[in-house]
This record gives sequence, C-alpha cells and structure tokens, in this order.
Amino acid sequence: MMAATTVTGYSQGLTAVRNFSGDFTEDQPLTWSITTRGGYDNLKYDVPSAFLPDFESWYIQGGVGMTYTEADPVTPWSMDLDLGATHYLDDMPRYDDTFYNARVAFNLAHKLSERLKISNNFYLTYEAEPNLAFGGSTTLFNGQYLYGYNNFNVSYAWSQRFSTTTSYTVDGITYDDNLVSSFEDRLSHLVAQQFSYAISQRTTLNAEYRYRHTQFRAAGRPDFQSHFALAGLDHAWSERTTGSFRAGAEFFRSYGGWKSAPYGEIALSHQVARKTTARWFGVAGYDGAELGAYDSRYALRTGVNFHHQVTKRFGVQAGASYAYSEFDGDGAITDVTEHSLLLSTGLSYQILENLSLDTRYSYSLLDSDDAFRSFDRHNVSVGVTASF
Repeated sequence: MMAATTVTGYSQGLTAVRNFSGDFTEDQPLTWSITTRGGYDNLKYDVPSAFLPDFESWYIQGGVGMTYTEADPVTPWSMDLDLGATHYLDDMPRYDDTFYNARVAFNLAHKLSERLKISNNFYLTYEAEPNLAFGGSTTLFNGQYLYGYNNFNVSYAWSQRFSTTTSYTVDGITYDDNLVSSFEDRLSHLVAQQFSYAISQRTTLNAEYRYRHTQFRAAGRPDFQSHFALAGLDHAWSERTTGSFRAGAEFFRSYGGWKSAPYGEIALSHQVARKTTARWFGVAGYDGAELGAYDSRYALRTGVNFHHQVTKRFGVQAGASYAYSEFDGDGAITDVTEHSLLLSTGLSYQILENLSLDTRYSYSLLDSDDAFRSFDRHNVSVGVTASF
C-alpha cells in the first residue's frame, strides 16, 4: 500500500547517489516474516474521468518477507525478498480488485585485491503503488508495473588517496495497462566514470562524467540522452553518520534539441545504536516519467525517512517525500508545473518476541496545472507481523 512507499529510495536507484557498497555494516541472520493487514484507501481527483476515476474501499493485505546480510570483510552480500497481495473489497474502476506485490533486492561486493573491488546492486519490483521518491513510475495510480534496476561497478585504488570507479547501470519500467504502457515503457542505460581523491580519512573529493541513453518502447517516441559533468564529495562525520553530494550540469537532448540545466544529488544517513535511523535524499535533473507529448521534464525530488525505537517494545516512524516538476511543451503544447507530496507516519508495538502490531497512515497529493491530474489520497491500515 501507499504507506509502504516511504521506504528509502536508495535500493531503487535514485540515480544512484554514489553508494556502491550497500548496507553491510553488520551481519543479519536469515529472518522470515508473515504479515496480515487491513485498511481503508480513498483517492479523489479534482476532475474525475473514465480514465482516472476516484476510488474508495476497505482492503485486506497479506505477505511474506525474507532478509539476510553477510557482512564478510572480503565478500559481503545481502538479500531482501517480499511477496504479497492486496484485495479491495469494493470494485476498483479500470482494474481487477486484487493487486500483487513482489520485490527482491540483492547487493554484493567483492575485494579482488587490496586495490581492486567490484560490486553489484540489483532491485526488481512488481507492484501497483506509485513511488514518488525514485521517479521511475507515474505519480498517478496506473495499476501494476514492473520496474528493474541494476548497477555494476569496478573500483581501483591507484594510491592511498587516488581511486577511480567505472560503473554501468540499466533500469526500465513496463506497465500492464496497454494505454499507460504505450507512453511509459522505457529502458535506460547509464555509464559513469568517477575520479576520487581522499583529502583525509573521512573526506573524499570526486569528479564524475556520466552518459545516459533512454529508449521508449512506443513507436514514434524519440529516445533522449543526457551528458553529466559533476563534482562533489563524500564525508563521514562518524561511523554512523555519512553524506554524499554531487553537483554540476546536465546536457539533455530530445526531439526539441539540446538543453542544459543544473544537476545535483545529496544523500545523508544517520544511525544511533539501532535506536534512531534517519535518511535524507535529494536529486534535481531531467527524468523520463510521464513525458507524454512533452519534450522534457525537469524535476526536483527530495525525501526524509525517520525511525526511532522509543522503548524495547514501542517504535515510531515517519516519512515525507516532495517533488517539483516542470513539463516543457517546447511551444507545441502548454507547459505544466506540478507539486507532489507524500506524508506518512506509523507506530509499532512488540507484543511478543516474534509478534508485532503496527498502525500506518499516509497522505499523498498532486497539485498540477492540468486539473485532470490533480488528486489527494488517504490511506490508513493496521497490521500484524510474525517473524522467525
């Protein structure tokens, strides 16, 4: 459900703020979970239509999950798996009443020598919920889609201070709905070369070049490409507080010709002895979601996720994501500006050692110059999870 989308966008390749190693800070034993959930979902458009109708329904949800992390000093790896389904008790316009969810993430790194390291980050999801954070899916509820992301990179330390990283990333999305699919299905390739110089044990300066090529499935929809020239730094304030920053220019080309605009990425992560975890990300640049007849979309996306274990049994979590988008019609159609927002909060209580209860609430909205796209949505649920 929508509340679940507040999970951090890193695993989904939020243009890959340079975190190639995954989260391998400590071992996590193989853990299985079973979740049952019930809730209420209400989505209302400013101007309802046959293609984008309102819906209001109670729902039930069930799923299983698995996590494992091996923090080996030479070959660390981790895996996450979630499978589930959501059934709406009232009819869902345009769609079946049951939606399916399957997510898998696999991160692996390996030291070939003291100087040479390779790593791979993989994520694949089949779901129905829009994800405001990573910007791959539409902002609108458009049914089931398959999204995949894989990043492979090679890092080599030429000296104690200077190193290079070469990476290749591929990601793509396809929708079950034929009409949405004809506009949104696409595949992107990103090649990057990064140069790093450590000015201290905690701070590394970076210079980077990237090239991205995106191909749409629809006949007649032109491909687009981008060149990036970036500089930035990675800094660790402590073992548990780290940050990554990139800024520069993006040179974008579509059928409207070449354009240039500022590009930037930021990611901050803070963890205090398992009790408090906070992550903030941000990215500004061109992206390919929901272009339709527009020549380009320039977007600013940012979000924060927070979790605090108040007591051994009681925890609280919250999240917020915001996106500002400018759709450029290049004179052929009217430009459109949009604001998207997702707010969520939740409480959890450990009933028994392996049994927990949680409540979630999320609110999302889209404020668009195109009145047919604007909506607001409320989702509230209660769930029980057993882990072993």
